[in-house]
Parts: sequence; C-alpha cells; structure tokens
Amino acid sequence: MPSLEIHPLSELRGEAAGLLAERYARQREAESLLPDVDDFEAEIPDAEGVVATRSGEAVAFLAGAVEGDRARAGFADHAASEPEALRDLFTAMAERWGVSRFEVAVPAADKALINVWFRLAFGCQFMWAVRETEAVDPVDFGGEIRPATPDDLEALARFDEILWALQQRAPSFTGVTTPPHDQLLEEWRGVWDEPEVYMPFIAERDGEPLGHVLLYRRPEGGLRVPAGNVDLADAATLFEIRGKGVGLALTAFALRWAHEHGFTSMTVDWRSVNLLSSRFWPRRGFRPQYLRLYRAVP
Repeated sequence: MPSLEIHPLSELRGEAAGLLAERYARQREAESLLPDVDDFEAEIPDAEGVVATRSGEAVAFLAGAVEGDRARAGFADHAASEPEALRDLFTAMAERWGVSRFEVAVPAADKALINVWFRLAFGCQFMWAVRETEAVDPVDFGGEIRPATPDDLEALARFDEILWALQQRAPSFTGVTTPPHDQLLEEWRGVWDEPEVYMPFIAERDGEPLGHVLLYRRPEGGLRVPAGNVDLADAATLFEIRGKGVGLALTAFALRWAHEHGFTSMTVDWRSVNLLSSRFWPRRGFRPQYLRLYRAVP
C-alpha cells in the first residue's frame, strides 16, 4: 500500500471540505434534524490542521485549536474516508499542540470514527442531542409553570448552584468551582434584557419555586443546529423534590410551548458522566447528534 503523506490543511482545504461533506451526508442519513449546509469549506475553521493523502488522494483531515490547557476539535474539524489515518494526524497535531488534554466532537452514529478515537484512549464525556417538538400532554405535579420574572432572580441563581454542585460530585469529577452567588445573580439578571433570545420558566407550588427551565434561541447552523430550533439550555429542580414529576412537567411544558410558538426542533446537551442527565434526557426522546470524546494524559 502506498505510504501516507501529511500536508498542512491550508494547502488542501478544498479536499478536506470534500471529506467533510461525505461525512455529513452519512450523519444526515442517520439523523435528519441537522442543518442544511451548502459550503463545507466555510465550515472548516481557520485553525491549524493537517490533511493525510495516499497516492495523491485526501483520505483524512484534522484541525483544532488550543484553548487554555486543552486542544479542541469541533463539529467540522475532522473527517476521513480512511479513518485509521486520523490516528496519524492526531499524533502529528498532538505534538504541535503541546498540551495533555484533548477534546473532539464526533458524530454519534459514526462507529468507524468513534472506534478510531477510542483506540487513541479517548472516552465519552459529553453529548449533544435533538428531538422534534410536539404538543405533549401536561404533567400534573400539583403546581403551575409560568414565565420567570426578575422577582425570581434569587431562585434561578439557587437552581444554578444545584447544577454546579452536580458537576463537582462523583462520577463527574469536573474539578470546577461554583461561581460566587453574586456572579450568578448578575449572569441571570441579563436574561430579561433579550426576551427574543432567552425564555425562562419557573415551576412552583403554593408560591414556592421547585424548578426551572431556560429556553434559548441558539444561532442555527454550525453542523448542529437545524432551522426552526430552540435550545433547552438549562434546567434544574430542588434536590428534595426529585422523582415527584417536576422535571417531567417542565420538559413537557417546554416541548409544548416550543411547538405552539413555531419551533420544530429542540436541542439539549449533557455530560454523559452526570447520571441524572444522561438517563433523563434520552428517556424524553432526545437523540444524540454528537459525542464529545475526551482524553487527559497523566
């Protein structure tokens, strides 16, 4: 077999775009709720990258950028007709990146690509998912769901602290630190400045907030977000009322509200190492689009 040759991505962007178009066509066969894409070369970032050729034909490419202490390859940053060649490209790029933590977004249904990264000691850390909106029947939890107002600021910050706490515990072990309470209050305060972008809702019973959900009009495209989409960006319930139907009620409400307001799909993401999220969202009908695979070198 002719040997593999490695070239700078800047020299073969068109060939890399062709590989990406072929990969994306396979993705859309497996999951129709992905955006229409016309220009794949425009999707490939202006980041450092490499292309592998064999007998003059491009068979794989890999791009990425270092952010902080890790190198990240996103939705449009790799593709291959010869997946094994990605292992050679990762070897070349890892030496240039000079970090010991790596992330790569891989199509969830592409077993060949997942296998390549698995054999490079990557494991699943995170999932991006999607489903159709629909007029889901309400779930009775003995309370009501209403739009959140600035009077709910303290409750929203408290729910956010619950999510941060879940990321710190086993088996997530993220190592993150919960931001100061005042910082969370300031971040949530901005939600009402852009009502066309952020749509927060509160579940309450007898005037007591029990949980919340935040919908977000995420920009379309980027090989992930389809047209007519709204993102379920944040959701949490009080620890002590878990299993009482509040989370189910909030999800049903969000899907129904989105459907009634003209959104045809809803995206969500979660850490696969978060036991609650990784079980809850698939059971609500969300289908993985991409996996974030992660490797940390000791």
